[in-house]
Amino acid sequence: MRVAIAEDSGVIREALGLLLTSIGVDVTGSTATGEELLAAALTDPPDVAIVDMRMPPTRTNEGVVTALALKASQPRMGVLVVTAHDDDPFTSGLFANGAAGLGYMRKDNIADRTALQQVLLRLANGEAVIDAGVTTRALHRTRDIDRTHTLSDRERLILDLMAQGRSNAGIAKQTHVSLKTVEAHIAKIFLKLGLRSGDADNRRVLAVLTWLQAAAGPPAGPLTTGSVAGEARLPP
Repeated sequence: MRVAIAEDSGVIREALGLLLTSIGVDVTGSTATGEELLAAALTDPPDVAIVDMRMPPTRTNEGVVTALALKASQPRMGVLVVTAHDDDPFTSGLFANGAAGLGYMRKDNIADRTALQQVLLRLANGEAVIDAGVTTRALHRTRDIDRTHTLSDRERLILDLMAQGRSNAGIAKQTHVSLKTVEAHIAKIFLKLGLRSGDADNRRVLAVLTWLQAAAGPPAGPLTTGSVAGEARLPP
């Protein structure tokens, strides 16, 4: 596994590099800005890039801008955007062009070696990874926005468990209902959120992203164009 890092804090960048090395990862680059990472990735693309959300020059949405630029130039590359904030208003737009190989997590939740290793493998394999804490807060905040207000309390619970990476069988076991009942609830969730069976993207991912986007509300501002353990696996 080859991983590159973009993080403006030298201390965090060094600590993350040591953590990655300790789990057998080859750190191919460690930069302070998204622009530097983009330049390095053009000549020596990693399997996964870890990008801080807030970097120079504006310390707002550089992580999103960098992630989208990396995916545009290297579609098969996994990109993990990390943030120190519980509720980062600059996340809007990260999944605008799809979720494959994209991740979004709090920095606190990448300190566990085993969890970090699993996250990197999933991103390299084209899966989407979203911090379970982020999705849970979004689920609890979202009430009367867009189509999400039509979900019942049971459907909200099931969507929360979906975001935490539970399979249909796992959800059935935790909620003490039959597998067929879970499947029926999930079908209703997709219907209420307007996710048709013909959608090319993974509907489980799209369902969670619908919650996140509704909870976040409108973007805090336009994307800048200058510089550029607690995780939830979203199963197919």
